[in-house]
Amino acid sequence: MERVDLIKMSGSYGVSIGITTHMNVSATGWIAKNADSLGAKTVWVGEDIALGQEAFVLTAATLVQTKNVRVGTGIIPVTVHNISTLARVGLTLDEIGNGRFAFGLGIGGIQDLERHGIKIKKPVTELRNSVETLRSLWAGDTIDATSEVFALRGYDLGQERKTDIPIFLGVRGPQMLKLTGKIANGVILSGPFDYLRYAIKTVNSSAEQAGRNIHDIEKVVWVPTIPTFKGIKERVARRVVALVIADTPDPVLDMLTVDREKVNKIRETVAASSPKEGAKFVDDELLDIFSISGTKNHMVDRFDDVASIGATEVVIGPPFSGEWREALVELFEENASRRVVT
Repeated sequence: MERVDLIKMSGSYGVSIGITTHMNVSATGWIAKNADSLGAKTVWVGEDIALGQEAFVLTAATLVQTKNVRVGTGIIPVTVHNISTLARVGLTLDEIGNGRFAFGLGIGGIQDLERHGIKIKKPVTELRNSVETLRSLWAGDTIDATSEVFALRGYDLGQERKTDIPIFLGVRGPQMLKLTGKIANGVILSGPFDYLRYAIKTVNSSAEQAGRNIHDIEKVVWVPTIPTFKGIKERVARRVVALVIADTPDPVLDMLTVDREKVNKIRETVAASSPKEGAKFVDDELLDIFSISGTKNHMVDRFDDVASIGATEVVIGPPFSGEWREALVELFEENASRRVVT
């Protein structure tokens, strides 16, 4: 079978599902078994470092349980995995999925890395080196390569089969976004609407400067999606947003027309106590800025808004609570009904 071409979409956007290693097997298994029938474009597997299921085992299981859906990692931090292991993982998952695998990579969250005693001096250079090394190995090269976290001497994968696995970068800062525009097949973005507009514009501008077609770079938007119309309590949504606000860097907040005093109060409360306490200060405006929640009609309206600024794919979930299976079905049905040509 030829590699599934999922890069270009004409006149529409894909709707996908995001899962993480911290979810239980029954939930991730249900999503994998139903992703094709729901009409998902991709199932993205996010790694919660050192928590829950093993990321590559979960990705492989999802590939085995699906037939047509792309399955990607979103994201795997290159800083906590051996580069030769990543190369072999990519080759294996690409073969298991018959070309349906996409490798989502990144440096990893600063707080997560600090908890594991990892500090990267030049993260942009590190990510570039990792991408170039992986592509060289997949092309069948024998390489010598060094970086802050790895060193290879005369290494190759020992296989004749060559492959071109699409690489998506989960990034945030301006230099990382510019790197993505130059070298990646796609970008995985998260953040408020105004930031997403800036990020997509930055990626596109960098791609054009590198002589690339901006339409060859997928823009995947993965923000908290909280279907409160199906049993997920609004307080859960506010708690999630409080945590998101606490983790949002100042440069991103500076782009927003929000009450910084209120935002700072939330950040201070989360740091001193918990997201549950911080949720008390999350109002409807902040809820709408930092998440996609509410009724199914409102949520799909927001998907359309995100697509209007250049996103090619919108990811639903997590969190998954309440009657989330029914919510997924209804959201996919609502989105599909709007795409019917009469």
